[in-house]
Order: sequence, then C-alpha cells, then structure tokens
Amino acid sequence: MSTTSPDKPTAEELVEHIAQVGRALWAASHLGSPAPVVAQLRDRMDHPQPGDLVMEFAPFTTGDFDPDSVGRLLAIERRPGWPTRYVIEPLLRPGEQRDGMDLSLIALPDQRSYARWADGA
Repeated sequence: MSTTSPDKPTAEELVEHIAQVGRALWAASHLGSPAPVVAQLRDRMDHPQPGDLVMEFAPFTTGDFDPDSVGRLLAIERRPGWPTRYVIEPLLRPGEQRDGMDLSLIALPDQRSYARWADGA
C-alpha cells in the first residue's frame, strides 16, 4: 500500500491556519451565555496587551488573507484627540514593525493553559 504524504504547508499557510482557529475561538466564545472560564477567555481576547500574539479581526472579513495580520503586539499608543495607534511585529517578519490606527485586534492564547493566560498569569 502506497501512502503519499501531504505537501508541507508554507509559513503563510500556517499563519492563515492560526488566524482561522483564532476567528473560530473568538466566535465560539461570543455565543450565548458562556461558562465563566470561557467568558474570561473572551474578555482577555477582546483586550490585547503589549506582548500578546494578536491578529487583526473583522468578523465578516472576506477576500485574500494578509499574513502580516498576525503578529506580536509591541505597543499601544493613546493620545487625547487621536485614534489609538497599535505597533505590531508580523509573525513572519521578525524585527519589522507595522502600525495602524484604530485596528480591530484580538489576542490569541499562546500558552498551554488558556485559563492561566486569561488570568494574566
């Protein structure tokens, strides 16, 4: 019996998969009356902090995937009268920075224990 191994995914495909899982997790945590630990996870995802793995998020996004939409949140800059500025290091371009004003971002759990991550531990 011959088995063929699937093609090795590209880095961009892996990042897109991370984004798809993140979008599904966000949607699942926003449905109905979630259990307390799920509500805690939802609230933490909705309030990214510097150092978090984040993705730009629009619930009804269509079109091509931008691999630079997933990365580490380096800074959040707030000034009175100005939109919030986010500085992100794209996951596939370490050392580079991308910034944007008033982005819709969600934090993605990047620890084995999502409950501890949601606690900030």
